[in-house]
Amino acid sequence: MFSLTQRIVVCGSLLLLGLSAQGVCAQDVNAVAGDPWSVGKITVPFQRADFGDPIDSGAFSITDQEGRVFYPVFKTKRTLPLLQSLMGADQVTPPQQLEVHFLFRGTAPLDVVVNSPTPQRVRVNPRPYRQGAYRNAMRQWWRTYNEVFRESTGTSAHSPVLETYLSMMLGSRMGLEAPPLSEKILEDRSALAPSQSLMLLLGTEKVHDAMLRSIMNNEISPNQQLGPIAEPIPFAPLAVPEPAADVVIEPIANYVPAQCFYVRFGSLGNYLWLNKLLERNGGDLSSMVASRRVSFHLNKVVQRQLALKQSELAEVFGSQVVQDVALIGRDTYTREGAALGMLFHAKQSMLLANDIGKNRQNALREFKKEGAKLETIKIAGKDVSFLSTPDNTLRSFYAARGDFHLVTTSRSIIEAFLTLEETNASLAQTREFQYARTLMPVSRDDTVFAFLSSEFFRGLYSPQYRVEMRRRLQSVVEMELQQMASAAATHEGYQDTSVEGLIAAGFLPRNFGQRADGSHTIITGDTLGDSIRGGRGHFVPIPDMDIVGMTAQEMADYNALRQFHMTQWRQMNPILVGINRFKLNDEGLERIAIDARISPFQKSNFSQMLSFLGPPLPNHIATSPRDVAAFQAVLNGKWSGGVTHYAVAVQDLPFPIEEFANQGFFNTLKMLKATPGYLTAWPKPGLLDSLPLISPPPADAYGYSQLPFGLWRREWNGFSTLSFFPDILQEVTPNLALVEDKHPAQVRMHVGDVSNAQITPLANGLAQALSKRGSLANATFFQDVHNQLGVPAPEAKAFAEQLLNLEFLDPLGGTFEYVAEPNGTQRWVSTAWNEEGQDYQANLMTWFRGMDARLNVDESLVELHAQIDMQNEKPAPGLKLPGFNLFDLGGAFGGSSKEAKPKELPPEEPKAEEIPAPKSVLTPPGKQF
Repeated sequence: MFSLTQRIVVCGSLLLLGLSAQGVCAQDVNAVAGDPWSVGKITVPFQRADFGDPIDSGAFSITDQEGRVFYPVFKTKRTLPLLQSLMGADQVTPPQQLEVHFLFRGTAPLDVVVNSPTPQRVRVNPRPYRQGAYRNAMRQWWRTYNEVFRESTGTSAHSPVLETYLSMMLGSRMGLEAPPLSEKILEDRSALAPSQSLMLLLGTEKVHDAMLRSIMNNEISPNQQLGPIAEPIPFAPLAVPEPAADVVIEPIANYVPAQCFYVRFGSLGNYLWLNKLLERNGGDLSSMVASRRVSFHLNKVVQRQLALKQSELAEVFGSQVVQDVALIGRDTYTREGAALGMLFHAKQSMLLANDIGKNRQNALREFKKEGAKLETIKIAGKDVSFLSTPDNTLRSFYAARGDFHLVTTSRSIIEAFLTLEETNASLAQTREFQYARTLMPVSRDDTVFAFLSSEFFRGLYSPQYRVEMRRRLQSVVEMELQQMASAAATHEGYQDTSVEGLIAAGFLPRNFGQRADGSHTIITGDTLGDSIRGGRGHFVPIPDMDIVGMTAQEMADYNALRQFHMTQWRQMNPILVGINRFKLNDEGLERIAIDARISPFQKSNFSQMLSFLGPPLPNHIATSPRDVAAFQAVLNGKWSGGVTHYAVAVQDLPFPIEEFANQGFFNTLKMLKATPGYLTAWPKPGLLDSLPLISPPPADAYGYSQLPFGLWRREWNGFSTLSFFPDILQEVTPNLALVEDKHPAQVRMHVGDVSNAQITPLANGLAQALSKRGSLANATFFQDVHNQLGVPAPEAKAFAEQLLNLEFLDPLGGTFEYVAEPNGTQRWVSTAWNEEGQDYQANLMTWFRGMDARLNVDESLVELHAQIDMQNEKPAPGLKLPGFNLFDLGGAFGGSSKEAKPKELPPEEPKAEEIPAPKSVLTPPGKQF
């Protein structure tokens, strides 16, 4: 049955539709002639067949037989939109009208078809040119054009390359200033500022977008004369504590150059486990949480470039050939071309060398048509096998030193590997690494151990890295701009699509292509590349690029970076991570234990990010056993008058899913009120008494008081607790207590098994809604490529994928297709849209079975401890049963704080290559896994 609120929304929506029916039945046409562009606006009513996916996927277009229409923008309209939004009616009823703004050539009448997507024929009779009317019409088109593109960037999973290019290109050609909201976005260069240098380091989309806007705005200096190379940043020395005198170092670390990151797997089986996990998730572990909308296939690209393919034979016999495995490198920029490699410690060197050689011969045959060659070259006076193609699709150096074999994309790394005996610059010999192994000894037997040294981070801030990162970023952006400019010019009928012709016609900025190293974009058929770096996605690794000089602009940028790090971020802190796997039962349930540390640690580097945290406290709030998710934090009391301990929790109670279906202000409030959770703080009053608008009245004899919006508060046992459910307050508050914990921390988090909880239907429903929104957004982007650049609609997806160097995926699990509709039109759809209403399971629900974590930050150390329970499809062989409580997270998240008794297990006969399980298992007290 419908709730009263729902009935009001539906009735109100029907009333609105009835009141507006007469106003939306007729077409409205307005056009003004001009030169070189005339401008028009058409408003048509939506037809019944348009409702649903056709509208939501933006399957709109406008065509004419003469090809005179360009740069249309489509905006859905509602009658009394503000009232509909407040009522939530905009989420349960379709829009009523489609408004089309467009430019067209010539001044003669125009017959067009507006596809909404139902075809609707419209006659356009432009009025004679009048300056005022023309300016108003052009201003309305431009404002709507920017508004719609701004809104679309919020739903896309990729960089707004097309939207930014079109806004800046058209604005420049037509002398139009960007509307205020768009102007703020288009002028944003903050991602390139020295204080945001971490963004460039991480290769974020914001840096890419800032570079695109900089190039389009002609901010790249035409003066590319090279001067001297800047000196490296003099980072402050790091005070590393004395390592243990008897610290044990694994042999493979002696063959890792000190400037490389180091990810050790300990065995081939551990590496194969992680590799399979990556392959199942398209090379992106984030897809384990949310469905992917795009894929970069990075894992496949790197394996192909190195010519290392795992086989079923390697899974069976690999452990008899390989003793240890590590991934090493100077960076992880796999989207453009990374400097990394695989280092093997062989048990049987001859067999391993033969297997590597066989893979290289197979790759040589596979890429023969692409110009692949396998040769022996001299590096540091030693023979090195080099497998390559001209575009670097294959780029693989291979050399061995005794039982240690390295396959890498980087000449610089292989040279450092071969000269370690002369330089004595291995990772194992550094004080930092020895101290890291004191903190996380080899005896832990981690499934994965990762170490990122301060020298590794300093290398990323070296002049070579910073200059080449900006240059390769400019190269990638210019590839995208040239591709879009060529398509737009062809669509408008221009014949000269050379770079010079595109600049002359205004499709590219006048300083386009001005590069310090003299490189330029090469387009061969469907492939794009850089004249000195190779194909896109396979650039020469940064350490292998010769930086012979810096321009004045590059020097100024680097000096600003130097000043920032000499005054504000003066040290690079090493990071170490240990990951271990444990078998919890014979049904495939595993525990992933993660131990991450930053040590030594300079807290002043992170002062802004950590300024809100209080000191690490040796206690936690013992919350309710019914909590399915709980988050605790100790804040410094900046707003509450003293250090305060906060906890927010959601209980495993029935969720009224219908309350989460709509949006709008009132529905957002309903969503909050429907969530069975609470927020508590100790000691009172804390922040709760400082919040505006909810200052509580005096409490009654039982500590209860009612606040605005139906919120309740109870003060009990020194705690101040808020909830929309008085029953929850009554149950929770008597049990709240501050409990001692032997592990000091500022942040603690618990998430229970949500795969079969009362929250599960809601989680699956929300995940499906987000996936559907992402699926529709991808289809809309394909349509935008067709409408704006004139790319034939069936080819729009392929063009978009080449433009962004990725593959578009349907997060619902379907396939995108360009299909014909019964009314004669065609549009992009997903095969999964027809399956809506079927059971949908969020990615997280397929494997996630619980998590506990804590974070501790003090003056010299950052510690993150977490354990995640995950369900595999089938039991994995060879896993260890945890014989001790690795992190002892205590009873912070419900239940007793006493330790559970060990569970006795019958002895088992150990299998070949398996570690026998110990006789007992200690699970974290207070939570039985």
